[in-house]
Amino acid sequence: MSQRSIHPDEAAASVLALLVAANGRIDPREMQALDALAAFERLGIRRERFLELARGCLDDVGSTLCECSWLRAPAVAYIDALLDRVDDGDRRMLVCRLAAAVITADGRVSGDERLVYSHVLGRWKIPQSSVAQAILHDPTR
Repeated sequence: MSQRSIHPDEAAASVLALLVAANGRIDPREMQALDALAAFERLGIRRERFLELARGCLDDVGSTLCECSWLRAPAVAYIDALLDRVDDGDRRMLVCRLAAAVITADGRVSGDERLVYSHVLGRWKIPQSSVAQAILHDPTR
């Protein structure tokens, strides 16, 4: 899936979809966690469209993230292009809060998930402590 096929209103959802795809698969437990948090409604996207975005990310970079212990330049460029499309601080925090649920949904955080999640936090300059506070104050937790 080309990033050009992502509607601007889907930018935040596309970042979250990348986190879902980061470990090289779309895990049903991650989708269940997002359902429980009303993530799709909160992001203004249909669940089916979100799955399309996640599959697109998986096709584009998800399967190659598993090949080494760092983000390669093409993956960084792809991820940064997605991240830079989300310029609202509240949307960024929501994505990080939902991403924290996604990467822990199966009981372990893979190296790929950790790499991408850490990159998101660093690129957006969001401390992990702020994400923890967002989780604590999230009415849907």
